[in-house]
Amino acid sequence: MNRGGFILLFLSLFLADCVLCQDVNQMPSMEEAMKSKSLAKNAEYFSLGLENKYNENYDMAIEYFEKALEAFPEDHASMYELSNLYMTRNLQEKGFEMIKSAVELDTVNKWYKIRLAEFHKLNNNYESFINIYNKLLENEPNNLEYLEAYIDALLHLGRYEKVTEKLDVYEDNIGINEYLSLQKIEIYNLLGNKDMVLFEMKKLADAFPYETRYQSMLAELYVQNKQDKEAFEIYLKIKQLHPEDPYINISLMEYYQKQGDLDKAFEEFILSIKNKNLDYNTKAQIYEYWFGEKSGENESVVKEAKLAGEGFIEAHPDKELGYYVIGTVYFNDDIFDKAQEYYLEAIERDSSNFISWYQLVFADIELNNSKNLYEHSSAAMRFYPEQPIFYLFNGVSLSDMKKYEEAIKVFEKGRFLSADKKLTANFDPYIADIYNVLGDKEKMYRQYDRVLKNDPDNIYVLNNYAYFLSLDNVRLDEALKMSAKTVEKEPKNVTYLDTYAWVLYKMERYKDAKKWMEKVFSYDKNPQGINYEHYGDILYKLGDTKKAVQNWKKAKKIGGTSEFIDQKIRDEKVYE
Repeated sequence: MNRGGFILLFLSLFLADCVLCQDVNQMPSMEEAMKSKSLAKNAEYFSLGLENKYNENYDMAIEYFEKALEAFPEDHASMYELSNLYMTRNLQEKGFEMIKSAVELDTVNKWYKIRLAEFHKLNNNYESFINIYNKLLENEPNNLEYLEAYIDALLHLGRYEKVTEKLDVYEDNIGINEYLSLQKIEIYNLLGNKDMVLFEMKKLADAFPYETRYQSMLAELYVQNKQDKEAFEIYLKIKQLHPEDPYINISLMEYYQKQGDLDKAFEEFILSIKNKNLDYNTKAQIYEYWFGEKSGENESVVKEAKLAGEGFIEAHPDKELGYYVIGTVYFNDDIFDKAQEYYLEAIERDSSNFISWYQLVFADIELNNSKNLYEHSSAAMRFYPEQPIFYLFNGVSLSDMKKYEEAIKVFEKGRFLSADKKLTANFDPYIADIYNVLGDKEKMYRQYDRVLKNDPDNIYVLNNYAYFLSLDNVRLDEALKMSAKTVEKEPKNVTYLDTYAWVLYKMERYKDAKKWMEKVFSYDKNPQGINYEHYGDILYKLGDTKKAVQNWKKAKKIGGTSEFIDQKIRDEKVYE
């Protein structure tokens, strides 16, 4: 039997009993009989309405509740149900009228009043809302739910003084309560009454002396009011009560830091890192806070970072941050093999961490390990297929391994992915260098032009471009302008000075070339072989063959010279 049928049967039995209770000789009037029939229909439709509501068949539920009202127009229960159902169909006005009628028929039912109040609030009629809750609170003065709703309405209207008065009254009735106290604290903050904020917070903390949260909030207020001594006493109290509480370490860290006692501040920082009751993400934030503005090259900072990293590893051996921190400490100390080990440990725990991959490939570059650079950059590319920097590193490794065609493809893809002009400009010099190795000068110069289009002051490219033009003995005026930019920006860079002197040599400006080449020797106490060879060539053109040969011999001894060095020494003349 369905639920509606059961209720109908019950009502039928109930009505039958009522009839039997009457004097058998006293038959009900026609009016009474009709009323009984209407009530029975009403009960049937109401039951079906509830059944459909519970089954979320809201349109059918509305239809049955409306029929229930037709059968018995004073059915305030159906009105209550319809008020909410009309709202689900965005029939706000009809819903409002229904709940108003329900309240008029039953002035006692609190649920009707609450629903009506919510309708008033929805229509921004806060005065009516407040009036209803005033009456509700008269009947249930200690009902905190009513109080919260009432206070929210007063706050909305900005009646802060009225709120505090009401809160004080209720506090007198039910005692000190977290909700009441925090509400008053919030309101006094809005009013700018710092004394009352502190008063209420102290009252709450005194009422719950073992609740560390309240004690911490009071301490923070003391700090804000520059009452550092009082704050410190509470922090120590909290630490004594709950030494395992990680947040007290953070509070003391900030306190000692403010007092200028950085050693004690750091002790509390490390304790918070090692505390297993503090979540990992919060620790990471604290780490960022502590080291945010500190230089990684400072000796004391490096020591602190190492201790912090060790703390992370001790507390969270399954997380990457500690290993990354230690790796970076070793990286900054130029101990790149150890840095590499720790970066790999970090990646093992979180392979999606971009910065660990980034630092790892840089360690590979510092170690000059092309094989590792290739393997690690290839792995990073799989995790970050849209990050052009890893394509740059991968291309470098391929170029070092003399896999030139493959390297060009990787460089070109990375270049395509790059949206940063500066980064884009880093790909083309490598591509140009490969074309130079392959003997394709046209493509090499084309790559240099691409770089300078995006980055016209790229001194690395300007220097190389000028030098290769001078070697090919073409566009020497352009080459000189390019080279002049490099020595202007870095006047003591011996590589750029050598290039400038060599372009002047090619332009047959030998005296000028000699002057600039001598600057190389004044700035570099260990010149390269090519520097001595170039100087020898210049001296030869100036007629000083003896000194020219001396410089060629020095060049040969050092190495890194042109293919003509032996011929120059043997024949005592220039070969190009």
